[in-house]
Amino acid sequence: MKNYTKILLAVFVFNFLIIGCSSGKKMLEKGNYYQAVMTSIERLRSSPNNNNARETLAEAYPFAVSNLLDKLESKKAAQNSFYNTEAVYVYENLNKMYESIQRSPAAKEVIYNPKKYYTHLNKVKPKAAEEHYRAGIEQLSLDGREYSKQAYFYFQKANKFVPNYKDVNAKIEESYNLSILKVVSDLKPVHSRLYDLSADIFYTEVNKILRQIEQKEFIRFYTPEQIKKLNIDYPEQYLEINFEDFIVGETHTKEWIEDVKSDSVKVSQITLRNGDKRDIYDIVTARVSISRTEVISKGIINLRIANTGFDDQILINQKFAGEYVWFNEWGHFNGDKRALTTEQLEICRIKRVAPIPPQQMFVEFTKPIHSQLRSKLINFYNNY
Repeated sequence: MKNYTKILLAVFVFNFLIIGCSSGKKMLEKGNYYQAVMTSIERLRSSPNNNNARETLAEAYPFAVSNLLDKLESKKAAQNSFYNTEAVYVYENLNKMYESIQRSPAAKEVIYNPKKYYTHLNKVKPKAAEEHYRAGIEQLSLDGREYSKQAYFYFQKANKFVPNYKDVNAKIEESYNLSILKVVSDLKPVHSRLYDLSADIFYTEVNKILRQIEQKEFIRFYTPEQIKKLNIDYPEQYLEINFEDFIVGETHTKEWIEDVKSDSVKVSQITLRNGDKRDIYDIVTARVSISRTEVISKGIINLRIANTGFDDQILINQKFAGEYVWFNEWGHFNGDKRALTTEQLEICRIKRVAPIPPQQMFVEFTKPIHSQLRSKLINFYNNY
């Protein structure tokens, strides 16, 4: 068994090395020199004497260096406005190859004098930061949330190239605040003349949906009270959820009587003269009385989302319905219980019970509404 395991392991390692080497060769043949270099170095770490990996590395490395630098020259000749940004990525890749070779003794034997570009990288990073900073300023000068979002991304990139570049942190905060879609979420309470009902449980679930949507970077929901407290003068949208119509505890009771029978039921046993026993079969009957009480609770909520400002465009105005039916069946019978079905017997064992409280019924009929609402809100705000 041990020998078998060793053979399997050897076959696996052999196949892994063959696939690795062939993939490096294929990358080289396709002109993907950088990946060919990195793949070959990785193979040499696990198999320092792998001749195929050595050959691939020796051939691919000078091509990779030349190819990256040529691309950079092309960007410069084309007067690319983000030339220095491209230079950062090129020099980073060149340095990654240098570092990978330095960490692999076998790779260093093949490329004994790899080139490093740390000085070049340090020179172009501030220039790349300036490119993105200027692009952010330009976008920020334009009117509109989408422009502010683009500015935010540019400032973030500038800060990544050079941390705390100029006043970039203040610009990040400014552009982010301008990018946020601020939505007033007005969740209306429930009003009932018959019951003291609360929509708190339903709205707790709604708020969970809103918090999930807020995981997107540029959407925030505020209650009307929060809007006032935070002095937010111009929210972009108004979201309202209102219980338009609902019924809790609509009761229906019905009763029915059924005569039932069952054939070939053993009713007795007799003893014959010779001492043998014989079962006697006959028809058994019974009368079953069954009662069923249904308590129906149902309702409709309306979701309305509108732009605020000069147009007040209505984006969504949709109703969602839910229903919950509580029921209790109980019964009794006269006659032979063997005439009853299993279901009828079970019903006759059940006692009459009082319905669940109105508040619980209210919660139950809102559950299917919640799932519909969740799907609608998430799909809608995916566009933002």
